[in-house]
Amino acid sequence: MRVIRALSQMILLCLLAAAIPAAANTCQSFGTYTCAKPTPDLVRFVGTGTTGQSVGILLGSNTFSITFKGNRSLAGDDLFIFAAAPNGLTGEVNGVGFTSLSSFPEGAAIHAIQDTWSGMGILFNSPAFGYANVGAIGSGNVSITASGIGTGTIFYAAVVNPANNKVLYITPNSEAGFLSGNILTTPEPASLTFLGMGLTALAGFVRRRMGRS
Repeated sequence: MRVIRALSQMILLCLLAAAIPAAANTCQSFGTYTCAKPTPDLVRFVGTGTTGQSVGILLGSNTFSITFKGNRSLAGDDLFIFAAAPNGLTGEVNGVGFTSLSSFPEGAAIHAIQDTWSGMGILFNSPAFGYANVGAIGSGNVSITASGIGTGTIFYAAVVNPANNKVLYITPNSEAGFLSGNILTTPEPASLTFLGMGLTALAGFVRRRMGRS
């Protein structure tokens, strides 16, 4: 009897362990977009290395690639970029700004994101989420350029059928990208104004000094 009970408990634990990974990468609806299937796994980021964290890909540059596993035809489908920023989301990808999200559209991804921020030494006082539709996919991989986006931002991607707004595939946690390194910043208009004022004042000071001499 004890042996049977022990075997039953072992089987139950195995079933629970098998269910945890599946729950960790489940598609969730967002905006007007719904999931075609629960656990798609196709969209991957290509970086300069690995993080050693739950979010596995290290993006050492503001320009990186997205690849699609297998021989499925994705031409004509739209590519969406999801972003999770540790302290407010700014900037754009391929010239497209982000639409704000109240939560991240992938089951248990927020835990992987927060674990990765902690593991990489990133403080996350006010996390923010958003998505950007960067347009139709061509025949090959897609190149993405992030502009004005802060270090520590984490990217996932999704393939969406524009005819019915169905999410076909989405990035698993291990293939998502952690942005670090050379971030292309976009100066704000106010910053440019202050810079111009400072340069004007400096030029006037130099002219006065030269006039006195």
